Amino acid sequence: MRHGQPISRFPLNISTLQGIRGEIPYLTSTSNYSRCGGLHELVKWRGGESMDEHEHGKVEKNAALAIEDIAGKVDQHRMGLVLNKDGTATIRVWAPHARRVVLDLARLPNQPIELGRDLAKEHVFTAALESGFVSGGDRYRLVLHTFAEPPDQLLRRDVYARQTDFDSEWCFAHDPYTFEWKNASWQRPAFDTYTIYELHVGSFTPEGTFLSAADKLDHIAQLGFTAVQLMPILEHSDLWGYNPRQFLALHGAYGTPDEFKELVDRAHGIGLAVIVDVVLHHGAVDGNALWNYDGWAEHNNGGIFHENAPDTEWGRSLAHWKAEVMDMLFASCSMYLAEYRVDGLRFDSANDLPLEACQKLTYKCREKFPGVFLTAEVTPENPHAVHHLGFDALWIHSGYFDIIHQHRALGRGHHGGGDWADGWDFGKLRTVFTLHYGFETPTQCIKYLTGSHDQIGCKNGGAVYEDYQMIGGQHRYATDQFGSGRQDPHARSAVKAWFTVNVCAGGIPMMFMGTEWAQPGWWNVDEHRRLDWNYAQDEIGKAMQRFIGDSVALRKRFKALRLGAVNVLHEDRQNGVIAVDRVMDGEERIIIVLNAGRDWFQSEEYGVYIGGDDYEVEEFFTTQKPEYLGWSGQHSNENRKIPVVNGRIFINIPAQATMLFKPCF
Repeated sequence: MRHGQPISRFPLNISTLQGIRGEIPYLTSTSNYSRCGGLHELVKWRGGESMDEHEHGKVEKNAALAIEDIAGKVDQHRMGLVLNKDGTATIRVWAPHARRVVLDLARLPNQPIELGRDLAKEHVFTAALESGFVSGGDRYRLVLHTFAEPPDQLLRRDVYARQTDFDSEWCFAHDPYTFEWKNASWQRPAFDTYTIYELHVGSFTPEGTFLSAADKLDHIAQLGFTAVQLMPILEHSDLWGYNPRQFLALHGAYGTPDEFKELVDRAHGIGLAVIVDVVLHHGAVDGNALWNYDGWAEHNNGGIFHENAPDTEWGRSLAHWKAEVMDMLFASCSMYLAEYRVDGLRFDSANDLPLEACQKLTYKCREKFPGVFLTAEVTPENPHAVHHLGFDALWIHSGYFDIIHQHRALGRGHHGGGDWADGWDFGKLRTVFTLHYGFETPTQCIKYLTGSHDQIGCKNGGAVYEDYQMIGGQHRYATDQFGSGRQDPHARSAVKAWFTVNVCAGGIPMMFMGTEWAQPGWWNVDEHRRLDWNYAQDEIGKAMQRFIGDSVALRKRFKALRLGAVNVLHEDRQNGVIAVDRVMDGEERIIIVLNAGRDWFQSEEYGVYIGGDDYEVEEFFTTQKPEYLGWSGQHSNENRKIPVVNGRIFINIPAQATMLFKPCF
């Protein structure tokens, strides 16, 4: 017997997306995004403008009202234990197979509070508690009595609890009104201004807490990043956070709800947006608080939250067809966006969410929180997830693999045979600079050419992964992928060259923690592989951070690098030299020249086609500056104006370098 109203008459997933354009009434085209609140996304690919300040203000006002509406008003229909502003409280529990539900307060032993059945929803048990009966921090749990004879008594957590004891069923009542926001006037930024720093709270600092991470936010802001993306922070049973035990409780080892609010508030105070990674497709294998929740589990199906759901490679999926499950998942999203005031959500492995579940969640997020940044991991990166599922952007991982793959064959000074016997594969490298097929604006792609947690993190002690054989089989930081580590100048040069390409390419750039000081080896949460701040202090670490900061600043300085069209101008397959420009029609033009190979060209002898005639350009940035520990004796083109002759400029090109030019006026 199924309980709960289904949201779909048949299961759908992302693989069914091809060819259904026009069949989804509220997500059929970019022009409809305004009805879903995603107004920041309405930019044009060629010469596009981000939202003007007037429109931005209206969106943020609406978002503020949504936050007030959800977090500030007494709502008798909210699930779980809810402390209201007037001191009263309500509790509502979905348990369709329970005979009785009792609230057990630790401070009132042997004085259980009986919950009654909701007259409107017979599968919900509820109680209203008078002012002062429950206070923030009080420990509580639920006791569910089954219909068995004699009845079983099941100790259970509150599914909607914000804080729990990791080793038991005890939860902690959360008072959402005690925290005082210091930066309540913060406005969510336009999407094109995002430059993302990805971090794992538990290993970002030695303490591994929200507050210790908050103390280090200045480091990220000083590098010029405008957003931090946090790997999952809900209570989890795995190392990295991708096996959630439940969907609204923060991971206790990281801190309390108010301590997370402190992190977000301090981030906003220094100009950093906050994005949180959410896992909404499965529950944990170990310690799953939802498993067999009310005692019913026909054919070992996992109970009411997992009924008729398939297994995934990480654990049992959720019963997304049930309205109650979807309500819980939206409550999780809403918690972040309203109570914690984060600016965006990244949906992990959205392939494993039914299509309609994605649509309902993104639509409701847009409806309640205009301007929120919704991103997703979809493998392979399918633009239909942007056009049909309501996401603003997708993670683009293929560029990373294309780059590393070729560097291992060509960037280290020898050919790899086959197609590469004639040089670099520019068919793949073009898409690193431009948009992948089907994407329409730069803000729809998040690119991380030096790797994310997936490529840098390793759980098997550094051993080989079969699915990474194309790039040598190992998960590593970029300096180890491009060469032999941070002491290798060729490896550092390649990282600098490609990171600057990442900043200048069509898309939103992202970098994983530790890349800024060329951390060696791989990342994991253990004491030997977590972020090592000592590397920030040596000569290489300081030079790399100086470079990262200067490179990131280019996006803020030049609008064309955020919104301009991308045109491929020059390709030299044998040597690995490619030139593109980013253009804002009538406003700005930036020319980017990359030498991916190890050969260098001096005496102003190398000709690069950039088009036009009878004007001059000047170099204003190169990755091989001495202050970045660039090559000794290899010159670039600073402090001179370079004439364009028959569409070409003749320049010096250092090995493994990226240079930026602009017209002289």
